Amino acid sequence: MNNELQYAGEYNLLECKLTTSGGVTIDLAKSNQILEINFNEDIFTSSIGGNIVIVDTHNLITELPIIGQELLSLKLQTPGFTEKRSSLDFTGGRELAIFKIGVRAELSQGSQVYELRFASQELLRNLRVRVSKSYTKDLSDIVEDIMTSDKYIGTMKDLYIEPTQGVRKIVAPNTTPYGLIQDLLKQSVSSEGLPHYLFYENADGFHFRSIQDLYKEAPIKTFHFSENLPETGKHQEPAIIDLTRILNYELQGTNDMIINTTSGMLGSTSIAHDIYSKNYVTKTYGYFEEFDTNTRVSESSNPRYSESTDLNGKTVGNYPDARIMLHPISTKETVDANHMKHAPSKLKDYSSTKNSRILELTTGIVMTMTIPGNTALRVGNVIELDIPLVGVDHSNKKIDRFYNGNFLIKGLRHHFMQSTKTHLTHMSVVKDSVEESIPTAESQALY
Repeated sequence: MNNELQYAGEYNLLECKLTTSGGVTIDLAKSNQILEINFNEDIFTSSIGGNIVIVDTHNLITELPIIGQELLSLKLQTPGFTEKRSSLDFTGGRELAIFKIGVRAELSQGSQVYELRFASQELLRNLRVRVSKSYTKDLSDIVEDIMTSDKYIGTMKDLYIEPTQGVRKIVAPNTTPYGLIQDLLKQSVSSEGLPHYLFYENADGFHFRSIQDLYKEAPIKTFHFSENLPETGKHQEPAIIDLTRILNYELQGTNDMIINTTSGMLGSTSIAHDIYSKNYVTKTYGYFEEFDTNTRVSESSNPRYSESTDLNGKTVGNYPDARIMLHPISTKETVDANHMKHAPSKLKDYSSTKNSRILELTTGIVMTMTIPGNTALRVGNVIELDIPLVGVDHSNKKIDRFYNGNFLIKGLRHHFMQSTKTHLTHMSVVKDSVEESIPTAESQALY
C-alpha cells in the first residue's frame, strides 16, 4: 500500500469485506475478485449508492450464498490524504447494504461476473418503518429525532443539521421517515430567515441544510482545464498538481427560457388560502427583484438573464402569472389556528423563492466533468473552475467571463477500476449566477 501519491488517480483499497446474512465474511480485496467499484452521491438524493462488479471463479454467489441481503464493509482512500473525512469510509457500523444482484453473466468457462448494488443501510430502514407521532419542536429538532431514534432511522453517522426557527406542531400521519423529512423541507426556515433547505447524504453523513449554508464554506480546490496551471509559489509534486486538472468537460445546460418561465423560476404567484379566516394572501415573485436578497455561490454573482425589456416593456422576471401556486394555511393572528401558541406555516412567505432556488440548481448552468480521482470530494462542496475561452478573446481575459468561478458540486460518481488501479471522479456542478453582468440592449458592445 502506497502512503504517498505516485500518480493522479491512484487509490488504496483499504478494506472490502462482504458479510452474508448467515454471518460468513469474505475479504474481496485479498481474493482479487473485484473488477470495479462505483460510488454515487447527489444533493437531491437522501441516500448514497453504487455498485461493485465481481469476477467469481469459486461460485461464491451460490455457495455462500449471495442473495442481495449482505453487508459491505468498504474503505478507499487517495494516497497521502490523511485529513478527517478525506476517505470513503464505510466500516465500523457504517457498512453499506447490498440490496440487489444486478447483471450476472458467464465470463469464461469456470468464471462468471456479476454486479452487486448497494445503498446505505438507513435507506432500507426508512422503507421498513413508519412515523406516526405528534411533535411540538423546531423542525430541525424533529429531523434530528427521526435520524437518531432507534424507532426510526437510528443512524450512527454524523448529522449536519442547520437550526430552524419557530416551534411547530407537526403530526406525522403514518409516513416513512424520509417522507416526513421531505415534507419538513417545504416549511423549514433557518434562524437567518433562509428557506432553501436540502436533505441529502454524502460520505461524511446526513445533511439538512440551506443552500446558503453550503455557500458559507470556501472553495476547497481550484480545477483547471488546459496546461496553463497558475504558479503556486511553492514546490508541488506533479501528481498533486495533476489532481487539479479537468480531463474533459461538457456544458450540459445554461438557460432554457421555456422551462424557466413555466416552472416559475423567473416569476410566479403564490396564493395562500387561509382555511380558518376564509381569506387568501397573494405574493408575487420576480427573479431580478429578489436576486440580491440571498447569498449566491460566488461573491461576484450576477443574474443569468439580461434585464432588457421586451415589446411590452417588461423584463423576463416581470411575469408573475407564468406559474401560479396555491396552498392552504390556517392562522389566527400570529399563530397557527389549529395549534395555538405555535408558529404558523411559512409557505405563504417562502414558497415562490424556495421553488425558484431549487430550480436554479436543476436548470442552472450545469457542467459535467471528469477529473483524476479524489476521495476527499463530496456533493455540497464548493469548487472553483478555470475554463479557458473558446474562440476570439474580445476582452483579453483568456478565460470564459461567464462560466468560470465558483460552482457547487450537485452530483458525483467515483469510479474505481481495480485492474488498472485507476480512480476517476465524474462530477456534475452547477452555478446559479454568472461572474459578470449580462449586457442590456442599450449597453451591448458590437463585435
